[in-house]
Amino acid sequence: MKNFILSFIAIFAFAVVNAQSTSPRFGTTANQDNTGRALNWKYVSAVDAAGADSLALYPNAYNTTVRVTLTDSFTLKQPNITRSYAADVINIVASGSSGAKLKFSGSNFQTAGAATLSSGGRAVITLIFDGVKWVESARVVQ
Repeated sequence: MKNFILSFIAIFAFAVVNAQSTSPRFGTTANQDNTGRALNWKYVSAVDAAGADSLALYPNAYNTTVRVTLTDSFTLKQPNITRSYAADVINIVASGSSGAKLKFSGSNFQTAGAATLSSGGRAVITLIFDGVKWVESARVVQ
C-alpha cells in the first residue's frame, strides 16, 4: 500500500511539473512584476529544402518568432506545450515562391489551415496560447 501511495504521489508531481500553465508569465496582481522586464523572446529559423520538410516547435518564451524560408511545402508539427504559459505568442514569418505552402499538424494548433503564398511570397501568422492550445489570432498572406 505504501508503494502504491508513493507511486501515485510521484506520478501526480510529474504531471504538475510538466503541465502547461493557464496563467501568464507576468504578474496579474498588485506587487507582481508586470513591467515586461522578466519576459523573454526567442528566434527560430528554418529553411525548407525540396520535398516534405517539417519542424517541431518547443515554445518556451513569452514571444517566439519563427522565420521560415519556403521552397515548396513545410509543416510545423505539434508544438510541445509543457513550457507554455497563457498569453505566450508565436509569430510565424514565412517567405518563398508563389504556391509554396506552410502547413500545421497536431491537435495543439487551432488554425485556419495551410497558408499558400501568392505572388507576394510572404505570410505572417500570429498564434497565442490560451492555456490549452495555440490559437491563431491573425494572418496576412500575400
